[in-house]
Amino acid sequence: MNNRWTSPLRYPGGKVRMAPFLAGAFAAQWSVMDIEIFLEPFAGGLGAGLKLLEQDAVDELWFAEKHPALAAFWQAVIEQPDELIAAIRSTTPTLETFYAARELVGSPIGADRLDLARSALVLNRCSRSGIIASNVGPIGGKTQKGRWTVASRWNADGLVDRITRIAAVSDRMRYLGTDAIGCIADLNGSGIEDEVFLFVDPPYVREGNRLYANGFAADDHQALADALNDCPAHWMLTYDDEPLVADSLYPDRRIVEFEIPHTANRARIDTEYLVLSDGVMVPESFEPVPGSRVRWLGAA
Repeated sequence: MNNRWTSPLRYPGGKVRMAPFLAGAFAAQWSVMDIEIFLEPFAGGLGAGLKLLEQDAVDELWFAEKHPALAAFWQAVIEQPDELIAAIRSTTPTLETFYAARELVGSPIGADRLDLARSALVLNRCSRSGIIASNVGPIGGKTQKGRWTVASRWNADGLVDRITRIAAVSDRMRYLGTDAIGCIADLNGSGIEDEVFLFVDPPYVREGNRLYANGFAADDHQALADALNDCPAHWMLTYDDEPLVADSLYPDRRIVEFEIPHTANRARIDTEYLVLSDGVMVPESFEPVPGSRVRWLGAA
């Protein structure tokens, strides 16, 4: 699997580095039906799923996304790629462009989908953190006098290339709406539960409400756990290494602790959990991120 990134988005906590492992995991699954669908209920930057789809490691990529601007962006990529590309070509990031995008993302109700999609991309590429929210600041600050400016990460040709590549496989993608937990619960009795592999990367316990515009409250974490623990499909779940995850939400599941690099605000190596459903098979070489150290918790 090549190292070229497929997603146009910079995304805090993105899991594209897990793509080789996830490709092996997808291939390792056994079911009474062929497993063909890779489902991400929390789409975010879709880094891992898009990589697998482009490399033909999965047959179809289905996803849900609650964030209105992110949802608009991915719908535009799939359904209006030519219009989105034209909007990118016509955009020259300035402070005025940045603040207009921030205002629209902060008040998305009734916004034109294409305008909202472009605004999401502007904030993602031109904010310091890559977070798509109404309170982020621009690269280069208000003065724009340093080496880095609001336009430093805006490469129209590169963005167009990535969107063009995604559009070429968009007939194998499906947007499921905004309700991540609902789309998991709906697999029960759906008739396709044996054809689905879920990769679940929710807002985290410790940092989720800071890094994402749509974080999780305690009840949300519990609702997700209830849905997954009742889900008949194969699934893998990533989380921060909080005691709540192993002790309360998923006490009876296989959990592996692993290291993963992150770049939101500052480069660092974090330790996270990978939670496995009962029936999920794991690759013989278990390395969620290349070179990461792993440690099994409980029964492996």
